[in-house]
Amino acid sequence: MNPIFAQALAPWTPPPAPTPAQLVTRALIMALTAPDAERAQECADMAEHWAQGLTVAEVEACKAEAMQYV
Repeated sequence: MNPIFAQALAPWTPPPAPTPAQLVTRALIMALTAPDAERAQECADMAEHWAQGLTVAEVEACKAEAMQYV
């Protein structure tokens, strides 16, 4: 694609999909800040689901990043 067209279309380009690690981090943040135990558990379950493809080190990095927001 012509660079001029790419620059012109940039505002309408959708953002890239989040990575599994980003999804785990976001779910953990939501779990930690949830208004009640039921919603916290739902978010923790989502984080566990998305973490299945990650290594232990990657999950630990997600946990550390999530704790920075709390």
